[in-house]
Amino acid sequence: MYESHFGLSAAPFLLNPDPSFFFDSKGHSSALSYLKFGLYQAEGFIVVTGDIGAGKTTLVRTLLGGIDTDKVVAVQLVSTQLEAGDLLRSAISAFGIPLKGNTKAELIATLESYLTLLATQSKRAVLIVDEAQNLSRDAIEELRMLSNFQLGNQALLQSFLIGQPELRDMLLSRSLEQLRQRVIASYHLGPMDRDETRRYVEHRLTRVGWKDNPHFDEDAFDEIYQWTSGIPRRINLLCNRLLLATYLSDGQQITATDVARVALEIRAEIGEPLMPRPQDVAVSAAAPAVMHEGQNSPLTMPTLTHSIDPSAVGSQVFTNELLHPKATPGPKAHAFLMVTGSRAGCVRAAALQRAFANRADLPALKLLAINATGQFELTGDWSEHMGLREPDFSLHVPFSSSVAQIADAMRQLDRLLTEYNPAAVIVQGGDDAAMATCLAAHRQGIPIIHMESGLRSFDRSRPQEINAMMCDHMADLLLTSEWVAHDNLAREGISADRVQFIGNMLMDTMRAMLPQASPPKYTLRQFNQSPDLLKSKHGYALVSLSQGGLSESVTALSELVAIFKSISRDMPLVWVANKRTRQLLEQNHLLSGVDASQIALLPIVPYFKMMGLLGTAGCVLTDSSTVQEEATILGVSCLTLHNYTERRITVEQGTNIAVGRNSSLIHRAIAEVLRGGGKKGRLPKFWDGLTANRAADHLASWWKQRAPRDSDHLLT
Repeated sequence: MYESHFGLSAAPFLLNPDPSFFFDSKGHSSALSYLKFGLYQAEGFIVVTGDIGAGKTTLVRTLLGGIDTDKVVAVQLVSTQLEAGDLLRSAISAFGIPLKGNTKAELIATLESYLTLLATQSKRAVLIVDEAQNLSRDAIEELRMLSNFQLGNQALLQSFLIGQPELRDMLLSRSLEQLRQRVIASYHLGPMDRDETRRYVEHRLTRVGWKDNPHFDEDAFDEIYQWTSGIPRRINLLCNRLLLATYLSDGQQITATDVARVALEIRAEIGEPLMPRPQDVAVSAAAPAVMHEGQNSPLTMPTLTHSIDPSAVGSQVFTNELLHPKATPGPKAHAFLMVTGSRAGCVRAAALQRAFANRADLPALKLLAINATGQFELTGDWSEHMGLREPDFSLHVPFSSSVAQIADAMRQLDRLLTEYNPAAVIVQGGDDAAMATCLAAHRQGIPIIHMESGLRSFDRSRPQEINAMMCDHMADLLLTSEWVAHDNLAREGISADRVQFIGNMLMDTMRAMLPQASPPKYTLRQFNQSPDLLKSKHGYALVSLSQGGLSESVTALSELVAIFKSISRDMPLVWVANKRTRQLLEQNHLLSGVDASQIALLPIVPYFKMMGLLGTAGCVLTDSSTVQEEATILGVSCLTLHNYTERRITVEQGTNIAVGRNSSLIHRAIAEVLRGGGKKGRLPKFWDGLTANRAADHLASWWKQRAPRDSDHLLT
């Protein structure tokens, strides 16, 4: 419709995969090289995974378009829950072989005869299985058996497995170890970065004769990236609608505002944003729910009365209504269950998931998200840019007192751990989710691995301190982020042979995400805040207070706001605050009379936006130990609004200064920031982006020592 209006020879952003539009991004180029390498090797399996819309099918069609058909006969299957027998018939049909018989023996003989005939003609066969994550385990095993076909030293059939990230989890299972040994190359196709997204849009437009009509503003490309996360299919959907909207309005220019408007229109029409919106974890009492991948609304189901199937795909959501006194113990699951109930926990989980994905010597890593009303809840916006997969299990804890929430979580954990029976649980830090999990797992005799262990602020009045100590003493393996933690653990009588120093895992995810960090001006604009405060000659200060504590005390907030108002005269503030804090500020009129150019108040934002705000700030004021770590990693001066911190390394070696709520100390530290940028630090040992790999190495060693005792009884 709009093609002739803009002088284009064709529509540049159709959703159907088209090799003529193939864009050679870093990821797609590497994946294509792996596929070509696999073709050259002429044996074994090549595995390429990627999220929905990442361009896997276009990649495969590009490969097929360059094959020498005189030497290679390549066919493609799109798997839709194929069983072993179905796969054989589909492969025979794809190669165009007449069927001779229906028994498995006859099907195998038919296929082998055809492949042998090709070999005698100096040809070889390649079977490309798209959407391979839908294959049954028996079908995957059948593929492995077919790879045994040989004529002399020549393999008769080579297979390419193309699928979504779940395929990687499947291939890590113990039952598919023989197939894993035949994978000669594997590659995960991730999203494009900000620059590649722009070049992708321009590439597709140029292919159809674009001459800068319509013109895209500089900010428009950034906005496209923010809405699509660099996923090709999302980019195509958004840009196709952008061109149509511009044509219908008789325009010649596309701005960032146009992009945001059209993206919101698409979101309203299809019921979800271009980036997945937060999952609704609220579950009604009348209808317990199971959330399956790709669905945005829960499916109603009866109360569970049988064991959980450890191999079930999708995220299981447990609520109080699913709990009953007699849970049937399930078979031992050949998987580690990683528990997260905090923002920092999700960041670490993303890093560990990536490390596990490339290891054949470790069990699968399953994720349990404990979402407590009024506290951090994992949403699609948070997980999208971190590459964090949808949780395999979710516990929803209703709003109540902290003691009641812990008790509620433990009741649900007791049921889940009984039925799923993981090989081990992995907990983090000293939040309530970690303590509840440790208590439930310890009572059931399930091994406990504690990450971020040994951290102490030496303030025993803090619940997190007691939680962390309890988790350390119950854990079978303790992984630390800094050497001082070893001293703390030794003083408490914990044996050194249970402790391993791995480093800081936040660094892993932050390093991977830095190219995606959103410029602050777009974040401010999104929430109707003027970006002008970013133009201050001294930069801006970021305020980030953790859930509870200072952020929910009117007295503490009143003291801090008085200090913040004073600071904002010389250095404007961007304050990222949770809903409860914003309510207290509004109800008590604490920010009355403050100009928006001095203090910009924002809601909690996704991690890639928070990284952009923190990374370009002149300094950060916080009571969060996680933000203290992040500030040290990014080299940003950090003022901690407590007189203590369990992250002592950020004070001793990093950029952190503990100033409490002492107005004099805070103003003195801000003066240093204004004069010379504030405290300069250095990265501590093993804060290098490789921590998750070290963790995986230690876990593999630990698992190797324990697994033989139970391996005969483990299920994937």
